[in-house]
Amino acid sequence: MLSAEMRSTLSAATLSVMAMAFVPTSAHATPPTKSELARLLSGYEELPPASAFRAWGPGTLSVLVELYQDGTQPAFVRIRAVYAAGHYPSPATRTFLLAVARAPRQSDLFIREAVLSLGRAFGPRAVDDLRPFLRHDEPVVRESAVIALSRIRSPEALSALRVRLPDEHAAHVRDRIRRAVRRGL
Repeated sequence: MLSAEMRSTLSAATLSVMAMAFVPTSAHATPPTKSELARLLSGYEELPPASAFRAWGPGTLSVLVELYQDGTQPAFVRIRAVYAAGHYPSPATRTFLLAVARAPRQSDLFIREAVLSLGRAFGPRAVDDLRPFLRHDEPVVRESAVIALSRIRSPEALSALRVRLPDEHAAHVRDRIRRAVRRGL
């Protein structure tokens, strides 16, 4: 069950309205319902391809937000909803992903997925959003920030990694940073 803090941070109505405000007028297939999307995100080995999310259009973001907020859904479905939100680079998506990543007492796996989705959805525009996660308490979150910045391949992303390298204490994260810096992203 979601805490009162989380519900206020991620009010479904607020995020749904925000998501709909950024829906372009171009034709898209009707987004799947919450139950259909939950079933699709429950696949054992495969998720719907990026092309399916593009075809459903940005109206799907509000359904993904609902799935994430539904504490009755399995955690892996909710994490996959966070992943899938990255297919819709809009201000509402950025707000949602940052709210997930910054939520109090959030699971590191949800934060990890939100960080990776931010990088995938926004590329170089996400560097400032990703930089703080390089200092997160959990190594898995720091590693996800390194992965996201490595995929962005911009001078700002490289600089963020270089600045973090001397302070990184987890060997596997430090090695990932070194590899990214060595190849110049």
